Amino acid sequence: MKKFSLFIYHHWRWIVTIVTLVFIAIAMRSLSKAIKSDGELVSVGIEKDTTIALTPAQVTSIRNIGKWEFLSMRMEEIVDTTHRRMVLSNEELVRIYKGTVRLGVDMSKLGDDWLTTRGDTAVVTLPKIRQLNKKFIDEARTETFYETGAWSGEAREQMYLRAERRMKERLAKSNAYQEAERNGREQVAALMRSLGFKAVNVSFGK
Repeated sequence: MKKFSLFIYHHWRWIVTIVTLVFIAIAMRSLSKAIKSDGELVSVGIEKDTTIALTPAQVTSIRNIGKWEFLSMRMEEIVDTTHRRMVLSNEELVRIYKGTVRLGVDMSKLGDDWLTTRGDTAVVTLPKIRQLNKKFIDEARTETFYETGAWSGEAREQMYLRAERRMKERLAKSNAYQEAERNGREQVAALMRSLGFKAVNVSFGK
């Protein structure tokens, strides 16, 4: 018994090492059995969640942008009108109307499903592009090119409405709305990328 104790005392480091190796071997064998299922190896890995979600404060700040202008277009229209007189010479009025049409979206009208995310991809659905300023003719810049006779306020108002209608018709025939959409996609994509999204798909309502 004394000899055994002396042996343990002199060789305890080797004994501890051997015991440790035995425990490691047993643990490895158990792990090997655990990751097998019906003879097939089961893949073990770490899955990283890359989904990006906006905070309520960020959503509120985006809605608070309000009217987001994507395109402004300066327009000019010449309108003339004539009053024919039986005896006296005709009365004529020619005016030049100027204005700036602003196209964009009202972010306060975003739908509940305006944003969906898939990982680091954002799909954004915005309201339809529309004219943001109803009254776009700047009356302070309106010029009278030629005027003879006396003209009532009603006659001048009718000329204003004709100029407004013609400008809207020209706007509808132009590519201004398409250009506003292109600008809008670029600007919204830049905003979403600044919030961490790598890919952004932007569409507009019809």
